[in-house]
Amino acid sequence: MVDRNEVFENLKIWILQLPGVTQAAHRFGGTEFQVEGLEFMHHHGPSFLDIRLSKSDQTAALKSGTAIPHRFAPQAGWVSFRMEKAEDLDSAKKLIKLAYDNAKASMEGHRTRRSQMKLG
Repeated sequence: MVDRNEVFENLKIWILQLPGVTQAAHRFGGTEFQVEGLEFMHHHGPSFLDIRLSKSDQTAALKSGTAIPHRFAPQAGWVSFRMEKAEDLDSAKKLIKLAYDNAKASMEGHRTRRSQMKLG
């Protein structure tokens, strides 16, 4: 049997290898992962992940059953994901990569808008 903590540690190593990702303490416990200061994912223990997706990705993940609705902030694109076994790792990575890409694009858009405001 595979240890959930080991699977989660492998996931954390993968997340931290994404360009620009940092980790910080999450305000409700656990660890959050950010890109350019924007949180895109956090966890509660080694098997419960909360992931912020775009609205379209959230809809698709919920419809396909890949993720479950977030308990407190589904309106903001958050979904939850339970890692029960090693085979769940690939699905978790796909959702996290979507969240990372979305957060990165959001921050790039924010920088562009700020630059345009300074020039205008």
